[in-house]
Amino acid sequence: MRLPRRTPSTSWRRTLLALLSCVALALTGLVSASSPVAAAPAAARATHSISYDGYSFLIDGQRTYLWSGEFHYYRLPSPDLWLDIFQKMKAAGFNATSLYFDWGYQSSAQGVYDHNGVRDIDEVLDMAQKAGLYVIARPGPYINAEVDGGGFPTWLSTTPGDTRSADPTYLAYSDEWQTQIDGILKRHQLTDGGGSVLAYQVENEYYNGSDAGRERRL
Repeated sequence: MRLPRRTPSTSWRRTLLALLSCVALALTGLVSASSPVAAAPAAARATHSISYDGYSFLIDGQRTYLWSGEFHYYRLPSPDLWLDIFQKMKAAGFNATSLYFDWGYQSSAQGVYDHNGVRDIDEVLDMAQKAGLYVIARPGPYINAEVDGGGFPTWLSTTPGDTRSADPTYLAYSDEWQTQIDGILKRHQLTDGGGSVLAYQVENEYYNGSDAGRERRL
């Protein structure tokens, strides 16, 4: 037996048409938002000037005193927590963070560098900027920081030459590292608006090194 066909009521048809109209409008909005034509132009980077005198840094001509907290990203291998640490620094009254960059942590073998995941230096610098902190970059090549080898990679101990000196073999390896790290830091400089890095420390605790080594590093 064939059941009688039911004709939808007028109110039901109106409800259906209204729902279809909403879906169509929503899809139109999504397409427009993702369209390159509708995308807003990228804002120009704000550049800054940095100088200093015997009293403080001067950022864009304004006297700026740095209150810096130390953070070792390689001791917290969880990138999701980095922003939280920086936000707590900011909330505690700091306006800057000092960051060591561990050569040995980033390089497992000569010529091999890993800047991904828990070793993502771009990410840690982005998080510092997002929290509103200036960055003092401290890439060594020797950082001390109570880490094994002072931050020198294990493979460096098997190579000839004297570390922390003007030895050409050592300088070739350390220049390789600094080319790597400097290429990253360059993208995050405050001066060109790329980030919040405003200072850079070469070496660390260079008490007993040779004058020639010091001059070469500078």
